[in-house]
Amino acid sequence: MKNIYNSLYNFFIVLKVLCPIISFLYAVLWCIGFLNISYYQIISIPFEPFAKLINVICPITIDYEGRLINMSYIVCSGLFLVFHYIFDFFAQRIIDLYNFEETKKERKRSAEVKKINIDLEKEFHKEIKRYSSFALLFNIIQDTQNDFAKINNEEFNSLKKKFYEHIIKNVKSKYQDSKGIISGKMFLVCDDFGQFDNFMADFINDIKAFKESNEKNNIYTDFTICVDAIKYNANILNALELLEKIDSFNYKNKVIATSAFKVRYEKSYSQKFKMTPLGVSRFFKEPDDYIDFELYSLKSQN
Repeated sequence: MKNIYNSLYNFFIVLKVLCPIISFLYAVLWCIGFLNISYYQIISIPFEPFAKLINVICPITIDYEGRLINMSYIVCSGLFLVFHYIFDFFAQRIIDLYNFEETKKERKRSAEVKKINIDLEKEFHKEIKRYSSFALLFNIIQDTQNDFAKINNEEFNSLKKKFYEHIIKNVKSKYQDSKGIISGKMFLVCDDFGQFDNFMADFINDIKAFKESNEKNNIYTDFTICVDAIKYNANILNALELLEKIDSFNYKNKVIATSAFKVRYEKSYSQKFKMTPLGVSRFFKEPDDYIDFELYSLKSQN
């Protein structure tokens, strides 16, 4: 189709260029005939048929000093100037038609792309909703830099374990679809992502109460919390491994969220927390083998 438009356009452009030249030649031939220059008849042979046709259709003569001057060549000259603009008009219409066809094609392509994007977006949202659970890794760290700390490691580990057991007991009593594991750190999984805001608000309040109670006994603690969104019935050991890697970055006294958690959380109806980018952290397994994590700090909207 494009070749047809190009051929037609080039055809009209050639005619458009030729018309002024032919118009000029008709004007020159009229002047030669008016001046009675020899060889006029021979030179005018190629142009005579059209001039005779014009003379039959619209004969125009003028009287000049007793001579009747045939004006058909001048009329032909003027007509070819008119043809110049007519062919230019047709050339422009060919461009308009081509652009119209291209616009139609572009609109069709845009509609197809839009439909594909809508389908992809639906599939994306559908995939996000499959992340219906969340996993949390919690660790309590003794603040050994504090001069007032008065507790040994064995006592501190016992204190941690009691608090972990207290948290798991509370979580299971309030959130039925949850489970916890204790081994130096506390690992929790809840299968109802919609409960995250209430879960985290209760969890933070428990941590505050724990810290305040211990500080009265001159026991000062820090903590690390990492959260991730996971699919229902996903391999929780894989989730634990990921959170362990993130916990190794040692972001103290912050709730650290993964990019997967961020995407899923932003689709929640209630968002009591906001996420601040922490940038990309890198976990090295070998000198030339590493994994990058885009992490976020989770903070209360209040």
